[in-house]
Amino acid sequence: MGVPPFPSFAFPALFLFSLIIIPQLAQGSITRHYRFDVKLQNVTRLCHTKSMVTVNGQFPGPRIIAREGDRLLIKVVNHVQNNISIHW
Repeated sequence: MGVPPFPSFAFPALFLFSLIIIPQLAQGSITRHYRFDVKLQNVTRLCHTKSMVTVNGQFPGPRIIAREGDRLLIKVVNHVQNNISIHW
């Protein structure tokens, strides 16, 4: 009687677990900081200039990059006279 032999599939399974799962647990979540300056600017598109609301001088606004579990801290500064709503 003794201890039954260790199954042959256990070592590859443990190896895959260590490569896939453990690094994800170690990464954890991070806080990503963004600052949006909302301004009216003259924008020329197709030889036509008009005043548009831009975010950081861009239209459409900048891209937000985040992963699941991340925390986003977005400071929005409105330099436009009217109230502005931003939708994601």
